[in-house]
Amino acid sequence: MIPTRLLLLLFAAPLLHAKETAPAPAQYSCTDESLESNLAELKNQAEGGNAAAAAQVYAAYARNRHKVQAEAWFNRWLQLREEEAQAGNTDAMREVGTLYLRGDVYLAPNPQRAVTLLSQAAEAGDAAAAILLGEHFSKTAPEDSKLFYAKAYNIYKAVAEADADSNDLQADRRHALEMLGDMELSGIGTEQQTDTGITHLEQAGTPTALMRLFQVYVKGIGVEADMLKALSYAQQLADMNPKSPHTGQMAWVMADAYLNGKYGLEANPELGNKYLDIADTENIAPAIYCKALLQQKEGKNKQAFINFSRAASMGNPEAGMHAALIQLHGAEGVQKNEEMAIETLKRISDRCSVGNEWYVGRAPYELALYYDRVGAKEQADLWYRIASDRNVVEAMARRGLCHIIPGGELEWSPTAMFKWWKIGSEAGDATCSRYLNIFIWGVVPCILLFVFGLPVLIVHILNKRNSD
Repeated sequence: MIPTRLLLLLFAAPLLHAKETAPAPAQYSCTDESLESNLAELKNQAEGGNAAAAAQVYAAYARNRHKVQAEAWFNRWLQLREEEAQAGNTDAMREVGTLYLRGDVYLAPNPQRAVTLLSQAAEAGDAAAAILLGEHFSKTAPEDSKLFYAKAYNIYKAVAEADADSNDLQADRRHALEMLGDMELSGIGTEQQTDTGITHLEQAGTPTALMRLFQVYVKGIGVEADMLKALSYAQQLADMNPKSPHTGQMAWVMADAYLNGKYGLEANPELGNKYLDIADTENIAPAIYCKALLQQKEGKNKQAFINFSRAASMGNPEAGMHAALIQLHGAEGVQKNEEMAIETLKRISDRCSVGNEWYVGRAPYELALYYDRVGAKEQADLWYRIASDRNVVEAMARRGLCHIIPGGELEWSPTAMFKWWKIGSEAGDATCSRYLNIFIWGVVPCILLFVFGLPVLIVHILNKRNSD
């Protein structure tokens, strides 16, 4: 039963929404003759009462930044959908109600009008509208929230149980099963029922349901975490045709598992590459980067460079590093471009901070190697120092030397030199170990001999002369 205050809102709807008739949108045109020509037929349909056509006209004007025209046709679309809602169209009630709930560029939020429309839709059996009302009242009116969530649950249950003996699951039944499962797992609109929820999600078999099941077994939500079970749902999603918004993500999970033998699966390069191709097609950045690494390992530098560049454009700095290094040194099929590569490496180095991933120190180190190669010693020393500060052990040998070179930018300090060589040696750097050994077993004995041996020798010589 709907609370009294909501019933009052329903009966007061005409008073709450005394909307003025919007000006005829046809009077609003723009100077773009080509656009006006393309929209002419849609405008005629919209003027004739076609809300979908009005929406397309509004969207076209909005895309082309004609604000006055866009607002006029938005109002026309809203007017038509309002009329459809008043005629009993539950989709229109929910759509317009949602719009009033959240507001729009050309529409201020109107929670009262939203509640009126969504309540009408919920009473007419629209579960999605009931869910929206549950969310709306979840903080301000918990009891009302529970009421609408329960209403939504019962509507979904009725849809899911209709023709339960039939093996033909239509889209509305699949969606109802998906929502039932999610609500049962979360304990929203009903008591928490983990086993029943999992069963309903499995029956639904929708991409969203499979994704939810994957998360349930990865995180152990109401069940023991079971990665192999989770992967079985991920594989179903990755193999799904037509593709879903989750396909690429799950294909990458499967590719990673099969290529590296993770999560209890045996390594299977054939299956790994199959799912890697799917994830690549779906533009999953980690998959593109992984594919580029494999191509580089196989000597396919041109394809690797293309994929490293793709992944870099998606915000992957490791990929940007690899692309820059291929450009810096050149490769078969890839033209050498030192200027662009150096610019990229500097950009990566400047953007990153100490304590991040591999590329943070690697970019400065590669810059140091480049400037060393071209004979720009001061520039090289600068980037070696930055790389060593970012824990690149290969840069620590040069950093130590910088502390004992007379006239250098760093203070002269054998102690600092020893520190950097010791850190590098303990991290396994052969050059630091060699320098450290030379210092300990070569330089130190010489210093000791000079400091203590020379005075002894002088005293010995003087004593001998005196005796003579």
